[in-house]
Amino acid sequence: MREEILKAVAAPPKVLWAPMVPAIINLGIQFPVMFMAIGIGNMNPLTFIFLIIFSHAALCAAGFKEPHLSTMLQAYGQTYIKTTNLYQVTGNKFAP
Repeated sequence: MREEILKAVAAPPKVLWAPMVPAIINLGIQFPVMFMAIGIGNMNPLTFIFLIIFSHAALCAAGFKEPHLSTMLQAYGQTYIKTTNLYQVTGNKFAP
């Protein structure tokens, strides 16, 4: 086997010790909320910095417990697709 494949499976990508996909989602949500709260409510950004650090530490803990958390989230996103039934039944059936 090639070394790149083994490295990707054995060591999933991380951002500052947190799984990549949850860390990007976390920052993608918290930074706009922080900037809107600063602009609209004239809030202190230091409180948001503490929240960002706390949530990143929680993601790091979850990443140490389950290293493939990013892959699990991506796989869940692909399995949530609605299926079309080949014959009329109630619910979704995967068998033809």
